[in-house]
Amino acid sequence: MSKIAVMFPGQASQYVGMGKAWHDRYASVRERFAEASEALGFDLADLCFHGPAAQLNKTENTQPALLTLSIAMFEAICRQEGIRPSYLAGHSIGELSALTAAGVIGFADAVRLARIRGQAMAACAEASGGGMTAVTGITGAEVAAVLADLDPDGASVQVANYNSPKQTVLSGSAEGLKLAGERIAALGLGAKVIPLNVSGPFHSRFMAGAAEALQEALEPIRLGAMTVPVVSCLDGRVYVPDDDIKASLVAQVTEPVRWTSVLSRLSEEGVGQWLEIGPKDVLKKLTLQAFPDAKVFAYDDEADREQRSRAVLGKPNLVGLCMGAAVCTRNSNWDEAAYERGVIKPYQELQVLYELAEKEGRVPAHEEMSRALSLLGVIFETKGTPEEERKQRFKHVLAASGTEELFPEYAGLVLEEV
Repeated sequence: MSKIAVMFPGQASQYVGMGKAWHDRYASVRERFAEASEALGFDLADLCFHGPAAQLNKTENTQPALLTLSIAMFEAICRQEGIRPSYLAGHSIGELSALTAAGVIGFADAVRLARIRGQAMAACAEASGGGMTAVTGITGAEVAAVLADLDPDGASVQVANYNSPKQTVLSGSAEGLKLAGERIAALGLGAKVIPLNVSGPFHSRFMAGAAEALQEALEPIRLGAMTVPVVSCLDGRVYVPDDDIKASLVAQVTEPVRWTSVLSRLSEEGVGQWLEIGPKDVLKKLTLQAFPDAKVFAYDDEADREQRSRAVLGKPNLVGLCMGAAVCTRNSNWDEAAYERGVIKPYQELQVLYELAEKEGRVPAHEEMSRALSLLGVIFETKGTPEEERKQRFKHVLAASGTEELFPEYAGLVLEEV
């Protein structure tokens, strides 16, 4: 299997109703929402599922909501499908989600930090009176060149997001944004300048007060070991052990999100599958703008999730392969009672697992495949199948279904020397 990058979205991906299907389906998602609600002091699930939109769109609510849903979805998917990401990354507040998923920041701490970050940014936005503008059709370097000529110090307008090769977002005062838009249009390169419906000039010097508040909130937080490499949206580097992660999170509040650098780094690292985990598909679209042929799947879209499952986990169905291996393996045990317990009943359970997935038109979930392999092991044991034959049959099942990396314990058994 190719390397997998999991990407967590930032602000503007939220919408009323987000996460409800996941909340209804998975107990673990309900537990995370309950934990977040306790940390925040209000019912986050009700806000996400029922709104109103004006309340959900408040920065202080949006940021913890995005983090909670992203982490809840990530954990459910890893448990259900056995995904083992090679890299994690997040856009703006999404990086806090990435660091939480990597084990660096505890979930409850992350929820509280997202709330504090959002509150501080909202306060700065209200005081500044500025806004944000998207520029499409020209490169970030071309936009930055206009700004450098317009305002060398970047005090009134600056780049906030380098989102893709042809999408850049500016933050600044109303006057600064207006002047920047006029200068960009005057280039005659076909650029489009689009004012954004946001509450303030995020990722700019106007957020200095928010950076200070976040720094203070981070002070007592104890960071854990990073279990999956995380790519920083501050500079597009993979974090190393000596990096000051807290300082990086603080700097991101006033510095631009260099998402193009993140995408380039992930591509250079050999990522072949890009999974957006969180609401909407904003990062999927940005990835495809940078790499049109990339295999990108937005997990908020059920069709995308199903497509990824079929493309990556593939056919034939692992459970069906386990059934085939069980049937064609010779029996050496003539104890009828033992055969009933250890062959007939396990095989019947395999049939139920297989038929359920086929009826629903999906590949088996990770836990279903794990159970199928376990049942096949019971059948082999009961039939008295020689060790070498067991290894070869497991090897065939895993290789044919493309699931070697999902089940390292069976892969280890298969590859072990006799």
